[in-house]
Amino acid sequence: MTSMHLPKLQCFFEDFIQGVSQHISNQLAPSEWQRLLALAQSTPSHDPELQFTAFDSIEGRIRHYAYEEQISPLEILSAPYFYQQLEIIGRIAESPLCYFRESGIYLWSPAPDCDSLCFWLTYPAYPPGWPDDHNGLLQPNEPCLQAPLLIM
Repeated sequence: MTSMHLPKLQCFFEDFIQGVSQHISNQLAPSEWQRLLALAQSTPSHDPELQFTAFDSIEGRIRHYAYEEQISPLEILSAPYFYQQLEIIGRIAESPLCYFRESGIYLWSPAPDCDSLCFWLTYPAYPPGWPDDHNGLLQPNEPCLQAPLLIM
């Protein structure tokens, strides 16, 4: 999960890193950062071959673990748990940069139905609320798809 995995959204990668880094450094409650980092260190990894790695900086961690996700904002917002945790923390190219409180997920896409750039504070562990079954990860839920936020 490095920048080499960002062929379609690569030109937005640096803006994504900066937006996420600024949010973590200046707005994220230290207690939430510590809780999610503890999950990253103590919870079993989503991939048995991966282990928690410490970094010298927040930006270094983001740069290493940010990736292109094949889940669109519409898909993640269709899950009521994530929809209720949404916080818009900025904009990149006129599209919202999203943070999902309590789960530590950062997500940005140029359009609501496109792939997205993603970073988990809990990596390599799954974020809180993430479904265990990745077949049919997030099923559409009509009321959530009507959200005004999605007018980009």
